[in-house]
Amino acid sequence: FILIKARKYVLLFSLGSVFTLGSFSMLWGPWNHLMHLIKRSRLPFTVSYLSTLFLTIYTAMVMKSTLLTIICAVAQFVALMWYVFSYVPGGVTGLKFFTKLFSNAVLKKAQNTLPI
Repeated sequence: FILIKARKYVLLFSLGSVFTLGSFSMLWGPWNHLMHLIKRSRLPFTVSYLSTLFLTIYTAMVMKSTLLTIICAVAQFVALMWYVFSYVPGGVTGLKFFTKLFSNAVLKKAQNTLPI
């Protein structure tokens, strides 16, 4: 069902992300939250997440391109995971570890099955 109505799902997911950012803003105070998001250490996340959020909504509502919407949604999800793991103690290290573990497993499987 998600593949059939991908744009609708992605719009709801993106609006949920906007509301989540808004709720953090209300909990911390709008000014404190904004200052936190534009800290030097948080700026790469802020730019990547907000740009993918905007692009996802734009491709879904204005361009109405399902393929581009899905690509932007995947990028948005990756940026969201980066944000979540950056708040968990040891989260970024764990994310790097599991990414390395997964990529090594995929590469090993590909090398065993593909005669290159």
